[in-house]
Amino acid sequence: MAGAALERRSLAKLAATIDHYLGALVHYAALPEYVFQLGERAWPIYRHEGQLLARFPGSRHFVAETIGDLRNELADHFKEAGVIGYRKEMSVYNLARRDLQLYAPVCTLRVPGLAETPVFRDKEAIVHLVAPLNGRPVITELADGAGVLELPALVGGYLVAQGRLRDADDVGVRKLSAAGWAAVVRHLHPYTCRFTYSDRSRDGERREIAIYVDEARGKLIAARTNRMGRVSLHFAADVPHLQFKVGEELTEIGKISVPTYVTVNGIEETAHAEYVTARGGSTLAALGV
Repeated sequence: MAGAALERRSLAKLAATIDHYLGALVHYAALPEYVFQLGERAWPIYRHEGQLLARFPGSRHFVAETIGDLRNELADHFKEAGVIGYRKEMSVYNLARRDLQLYAPVCTLRVPGLAETPVFRDKEAIVHLVAPLNGRPVITELADGAGVLELPALVGGYLVAQGRLRDADDVGVRKLSAAGWAAVVRHLHPYTCRFTYSDRSRDGERREIAIYVDEARGKLIAARTNRMGRVSLHFAADVPHLQFKVGEELTEIGKISVPTYVTVNGIEETAHAEYVTARGGSTLAALGV
């Protein structure tokens, strides 16, 4: 119903559930925009007067401007209540208007200081990627995977124009599936060096992160694959700035102690800084080094 499958153990309970959902549809005079799922059960998320609203039976209403903020609020509530152990155990799906089917995010966009924004694809003749930001969707064509490379810069440019971000390249990609990455990497070329680090969560095991060149957009891209097969992408104009971004993420998730522990082809940061100076410096601010 409205994109969500309703199942109960008896006709009486199913009828009561359908009445509840119909009441919500009539109340909001609209279909849900999203659905959040816990295990095998799901509940609708509506947009009303510019706000996203959700209610878990027996709890308070949850309200937020963006789906990223609402997802975090819901997940934190269920984690504190002991319903889930981790945020990732709660899923959010987009209810497509074209076929009333539920679709999982293609990936998420990470923006400093903001909740991660899930990116969904529409099902029109020309498939688009859609990043919902405060009710204003930022859209680009999927273009056989290239849209995943286009969308972060579009979202970054939008946030820079709003004064909420200083550098459009600070928008990164997370949770891209292996299949999605396989489509994206066809538009890239391997770079001549790689990042390396000692993974403190795996007894100091030495690990590598590949770097790619996106010639069409003039960017370098670091692609890190996690143990679940999901890929994170960082974007920058040169190696030093990219190195710092990767270091920040690895520090945040507990892989290294400080961002500078990421090395280039095994070269320590100080040596690499000397290399940058020798080649005429970086095109970016000193913070990138």
